[in-house]
Amino acid sequence: MTSSVGIDARALKRALSDGDEIALLDVREAGEFAAGHPFLASSAPFSRFEVLLTRLVPRRNCRVVLYDDGLSGRAEHAADLARRLGYGDIRVLIGGARGWAEAGFTLFEGVFVPSKAFGELVEQAFEVPHITPAALHERIQRGDALVIVDGRPFNEHTKMNVPGSICVPNGELAYRAEFYVPDEETPVVVHCAGRTRSILGAQILRDMGIRNPVFALENGTQGWRLAGLELERGSSRRVEAVPGLQALGAMTMQARALAERWNVAFARASDVNAWGRDETRTTYVFDVRSDLEFAAEHLDCAENAPGGQLIQSTDVWAAVRGARIVLIDDNEMRAVVVARWLRLMGWEVYALAGGQAAWPDIDVATSPVIVPSAVRNLESALIGKELLLDTQPSMSFRAGHISGARWTLRSHLADTVKDVEIGRPIVLCGGDAVVDGLIASDLRSMGYADIRALKGDPAAWKAAGLPVVSTPNEPPDEEAIDFVFFTHDRHSGNLEAARQYIAWETGLVARLDAQERAVFAL
Repeated sequence: MTSSVGIDARALKRALSDGDEIALLDVREAGEFAAGHPFLASSAPFSRFEVLLTRLVPRRNCRVVLYDDGLSGRAEHAADLARRLGYGDIRVLIGGARGWAEAGFTLFEGVFVPSKAFGELVEQAFEVPHITPAALHERIQRGDALVIVDGRPFNEHTKMNVPGSICVPNGELAYRAEFYVPDEETPVVVHCAGRTRSILGAQILRDMGIRNPVFALENGTQGWRLAGLELERGSSRRVEAVPGLQALGAMTMQARALAERWNVAFARASDVNAWGRDETRTTYVFDVRSDLEFAAEHLDCAENAPGGQLIQSTDVWAAVRGARIVLIDDNEMRAVVVARWLRLMGWEVYALAGGQAAWPDIDVATSPVIVPSAVRNLESALIGKELLLDTQPSMSFRAGHISGARWTLRSHLADTVKDVEIGRPIVLCGGDAVVDGLIASDLRSMGYADIRALKGDPAAWKAAGLPVVSTPNEPPDEEAIDFVFFTHDRHSGNLEAARQYIAWETGLVARLDAQERAVFAL
């Protein structure tokens, strides 16, 4: 393994605001990241590092700083993998997260921290009106005319929602308003699970100039439960209707007026093509339409990042500070609305001029993304001499796995197989294709040749007659570093966890130093 060039915490802190492109990637697992990370870090767990690296940092000559816990060597290993993929400017943070903290800099718990802090700043800057759960419940009980909108994606809405709400993700609020706002008088309440999307959703509607009273539900579904109120579960209400051609045309004109008011810039197809060939700058192209629309038709060079979620979790999509972002949609409205917020978050962002009509003129090569080689499936029955390596997430392993299987993470692999003879067959169980492919590649580099993957999940294995067991405490919490324990049960009845989460969200802004606060254009 080649030794990496190190960078100390203070030098990294300066680099993060020097104006040149830089990506700070945390190669620890998701649970470790959520336990504490620098403000501008993105999570790229070693378990699927190569795949995430090529997506988060598409330009191979961009500055990249990797870090881990300062002890495990994962950052050095990841740096070696990055160099093999052609990344030429890789550094490792000396001392990892521990070194960052020892230099006096803050490690932020939780996930989507920049977006969460931004939401709190938006509430302050725009004085977003809110309504308490008790007050909303009283209006519902009285039978008042109300529209309650859930600004989260449908998969979150159906798990739990404020009773009677309809799912309209934040990125769709402006685009589909005609289908859920019945008149100009009915109050509209936007909720999410906590605070950020309620605040931003309400302000999106206010920005659109609708005359209805608009409110953010204070503390979302968690606030609802803390008020002693019951949530609805299993709702299938959602707005999927598409505006007609006349409405789309009017919306484009409105989008142009809003862009001028908000100083949102447009990019022509020729600009996008030129930027795609520019080897000195990173350009992300995000399609902010819904996942269903993207699945039906999209540009190969674009990644689907539904608008509301792109604002809510920007660090998951764009890791390179100083990069350009181009947003595309069908008629400019959603791209302009999302661009307005990303611009205030400090990004250089453009909406594609012409919407879908400009798509045929875009000729940008798709950035090469690592796809691990598929692992051959186990075609015959287990004969007892194989080593079963369970690559499911830790909580899934606890819930059900084949008796005798060893649970492993990629970063634990060497220890997991240190007593296994090189010629022994190995069967990977339960993981997804990406994780299994990367683990199989690592096993081959160690000398193991007979590697297969067992299809299915615990239910299928049990149906096939295999002995499936559960181990509620295995792996133990300290080894389950892939699981985000940070207030993880706040939606499962743990009201104290909900209180802690809300206190964390509302307290973020006070923890920002001057450099971190200056990221935002608010």
